[in-house]
Amino acid sequence: MHPIAEAYELSGVDFCKTPKSCIREFFSAGYLDEDDTKLLLQMIDDRNLTSHTYKEEIAEDIFSRFEKYIPILEKIILKIKEIGFI
Repeated sequence: MHPIAEAYELSGVDFCKTPKSCIREFFSAGYLDEDDTKLLLQMIDDRNLTSHTYKEEIAEDIFSRFEKYIPILEKIILKIKEIGFI
């Protein structure tokens, strides 16, 4: 389960059904800015590509973006802790 979805579930919120809907809801609630939201949605798209595409060049392209994804994931974890979801 996606960390944001899990945080919403633990807090009793039941409208976060997919990873992208969770990201959009987190943005709507004011916990993410537009740039972070776009980056997280791109990360989800990349994850989906790796599940359905088996081309080395695509994998390398996605891998090259990992260094951008790690800080935003750390930021999400801190935000979830800050607002008391975990």
